[in-house]
Amino acid sequence: MTSNNFVAALREFHWQVSACESPTELLDRLRTQDVDAMVLRGQGKQVPQLIAALRRAAPDAVVVWQAPAASARERVEALEAGVDAYSSVRMDAREWDALLRNARRRLLPPATDGPAWRVHGGERVLSGPGGERLPLTVTERAFLLRLLNAPGQCLRRERFFPSDPQEGARSVDVLVSRLRSKARRFDIDLPVLAVRGWGYILLQHYPVTEQQG
Repeated sequence: MTSNNFVAALREFHWQVSACESPTELLDRLRTQDVDAMVLRGQGKQVPQLIAALRRAAPDAVVVWQAPAASARERVEALEAGVDAYSSVRMDAREWDALLRNARRRLLPPATDGPAWRVHGGERVLSGPGGERLPLTVTERAFLLRLLNAPGQCLRRERFFPSDPQEGARSVDVLVSRLRSKARRFDIDLPVLAVRGWGYILLQHYPVTEQQG
């Protein structure tokens, strides 16, 4: 439940953001959409109940609450209901980006041993041989799985979105650009190489698997 300015600011940092006008709208969306983080802004007696409901609807997502003058009792009730972070002050977009990334990173499952890059299906996370952990959107996960399932092969850009090859080629270029930007914010060198005039290849020297969990 956020303002349009807040949404626009986070989109500048490559978050895919949408605003909800009410708790009912937010809970309805969670029935059909996966989310990495939710930000509640404002105060009200129903905040703890809403936080608890969000926890049940999206247990793997980060929940952040911002209210300018919440009392100690209200903050305690929110924490006991399951909020991950609370802020009483106005923050700029860079601070919000850092807060959400750090909160999300703390909730990611621990890295598994092994040299390969892997996609963890249950959490939509890419993990690397050096302990790298990168949360993924549904589309990013689908793109990386195509590469992971073809180790050592260069896949044509058109193959990632076969329903509309021409538009798909442009879409995958935009997707990779945004994915690289997000990876840099996590201090990760994305192991995806662009082959000019052709497509993309995963720089992988070990067997690749998708781990469910």
